[in-house]
Amino acid sequence: MSTNAEEAPGPSVDSKKREERILARQDRILKRNKNTKNEGNTVSQVKDESTADKDSGKSFKQINMSSQRIEKLRYDGTELVTNVGVAAMAREDARKVEEEKTNKERREKLEAEVKASMERFEEITKRWDTAHSLKVPQALDDMMTNQRELINSMIAEKEKIIQAFQLELKAKDDQYVKDLKKQAEDIDLIIERMNAQVKNLQKAYREELTKIDQAFESERLELLENQRGEWEGLMSQRSNKEVENLKESEQRVDDFAAQLQHLRVQDAEECNMVKIKL
Repeated sequence: MSTNAEEAPGPSVDSKKREERILARQDRILKRNKNTKNEGNTVSQVKDESTADKDSGKSFKQINMSSQRIEKLRYDGTELVTNVGVAAMAREDARKVEEEKTNKERREKLEAEVKASMERFEEITKRWDTAHSLKVPQALDDMMTNQRELINSMIAEKEKIIQAFQLELKAKDDQYVKDLKKQAEDIDLIIERMNAQVKNLQKAYREELTKIDQAFESERLELLENQRGEWEGLMSQRSNKEVENLKESEQRVDDFAAQLQHLRVQDAEECNMVKIKL
């Protein structure tokens, strides 16, 4: 049944029947209006989708760029601050290595000095044992002189070591003061860099927020412009449609007048034929 309905011819404007011609014109007007409406909806939908994609892409792009800049500033600022601590740790490690080396040399030096002192002490002790066998005062005086020189030499070596340790201790005190001064300078540098980082981040946040706000404002203006253009287009379409409908109404009036005139002529002819037959 549906196939027969599809194949059945509809009313035609060329039909001899007045009612079919009217239906054909009405059907043609309805089809034209439907096609125009579908085309307008399709164009509007495509325009809205393209505009939305464009606007969202611009705003998200600006947000991503701002986030990347802020993240880079934070990373660079953190690296500047931590570099001071890293350098201080490197200096401390080098100091510990040097301190270990110095302590090792000091222990070796002390061990060698103790060994040498023990040998001299044993030598001095042995000479004291031989002093009992000396009977000549001159020989005993010479031995005492030698013993005194050995003892003075050993004492001089001890004093020399003590003096070297005192100088080393003074150098350590001076180095400690320098290290404290350097630590204070490092702390001041860290504070300075932290303050600079805070200022840079504040400035960057203000600038990026301004750029993001401008991007959204630009999107809003573009959206308003697009909507305004679409509205004007729809109003123009409606105006054109009204003009077209007005023309079609005038055409229908003309068609109806022509049909009426045709019927009048036909009726007059039929009337004349009837009169002739009578």
